[in-house]
Amino acid sequence: MLTPQQLLTELPAAFPVELKLGGAEYQIHSVLRFLSGRRIVLHASNDSGEFVLKLFAAQGKGKQEYQRELKAHHHCSQADIAVAPIMQSGDDQHGVSFIIYAFLPKAATLNELTEEAFPLTALFDLFGRCHQNHCYQQDPHLDNFVLSDNTLYLLDLASVVYSKKPLKMATCLNNLARLMAQFPLEQQEWLLNGLPAYFTARNRVLDPVVEQQLLGKIKKARDYRQSHYLKKQFRACTMTRYRKMLMLEAAWRGNLSAALSEHPLETLNHAMQEGIPLKKGNSATVVRSELAEQPVVIKRYNIKTPWHFLRRCLRKSRANVSWYNANLLEYLGIATPRPLGFIEQRFIGLRHKAYFISAHIAGRSLADLPESELQREEMLEKISVLFEQLRRHHIYHGDLKATNLLLDEQQKIWLIDLDAMQQITKTGFTRLHKQDQQRFLRNWPVGETRHLLSKAIKA
Repeated sequence: MLTPQQLLTELPAAFPVELKLGGAEYQIHSVLRFLSGRRIVLHASNDSGEFVLKLFAAQGKGKQEYQRELKAHHHCSQADIAVAPIMQSGDDQHGVSFIIYAFLPKAATLNELTEEAFPLTALFDLFGRCHQNHCYQQDPHLDNFVLSDNTLYLLDLASVVYSKKPLKMATCLNNLARLMAQFPLEQQEWLLNGLPAYFTARNRVLDPVVEQQLLGKIKKARDYRQSHYLKKQFRACTMTRYRKMLMLEAAWRGNLSAALSEHPLETLNHAMQEGIPLKKGNSATVVRSELAEQPVVIKRYNIKTPWHFLRRCLRKSRANVSWYNANLLEYLGIATPRPLGFIEQRFIGLRHKAYFISAHIAGRSLADLPESELQREEMLEKISVLFEQLRRHHIYHGDLKATNLLLDEQQKIWLIDLDAMQQITKTGFTRLHKQDQQRFLRNWPVGETRHLLSKAIKA
């Protein structure tokens, strides 16, 4: 049976596990949130029912978050803002404070809902009522709101800020911008349709000048959120397990922990030996294999010569770059096989071989498609959309061979081989995007197919 202190320090490789807390025993089914050494949120149950357990370190920032959580829960309850009921709480029990929440029935975070089922009006109404009652969720990502029995609940109350005085409009607009930055850029017009509900909840009328101010703040919030999200891929948190030491640097998704937590390099090399080779080269070896009972693709970046080692040992490995770029594309909503992890082997801190792990996508490369299929209107539209996404987000791939675009059985196009990719934040993107277009078109000889593809990607 684990102690609360153990759970706060390091996650177990597999669930369920047993935990004793507040005089009762619980079976822990999964981790909902995790910040190593500071706080953890767990889905748990016992004979009395299901619960959400929130554990905090009883010192430092953990202690502050515990106190803020209780105070914000009281404030929101008084303001008739829906929050999950607290069943029990305890302050500094052997170095850990805790809050036990009732488990909301049939709850779904806003991240789990389709656009058709999304309670857009309710979300903006909730923000309006929060602001009208002098409080706001300063971390308004979509997992901090759940829909249960047609009621929208506010979560992560330690991140709720409240004031005795009315909030300034600039504060409210900044908070709204952070909310709207959680959604893909393509959904911005749809989101703006919800704004009237916010102003109605505040007994105000939407002012066009205020709307323009909000649009400017949304752009800044998007840039900040993307940067914050990508930094999380290189530290231990809910979605990522991260290690950095003299002989190894690694990050992987939680569902690979059981396979990689003990001997990651040995496990990967064994998986590659047992897998099916997709590419054998001096600089990189690619294998389709299985890890943690799921199909994966492992790409190992090799060190060819001592001179090659000297050139690469102080730079970010291409596996590290691929991990970063795959997470960036996933964040932006551009289809790429799900990034599952990277591992750098090190020699006295210097980078050596490196591995990038992604989900396996069953499909054909565009190079393998007959010209009749490429010329279909639906296919040309999908290719046009992909290039528009790259253009909108200033993504330069750097090697747009037809073999680096996969078409799956659902006719979805996936972008792979990301170790040369960059997001261009300064001038020069237009020139680089043209290079991507030209590299893509060189996959086909001059003729009807190339002409149609040229029109599609330049639309």
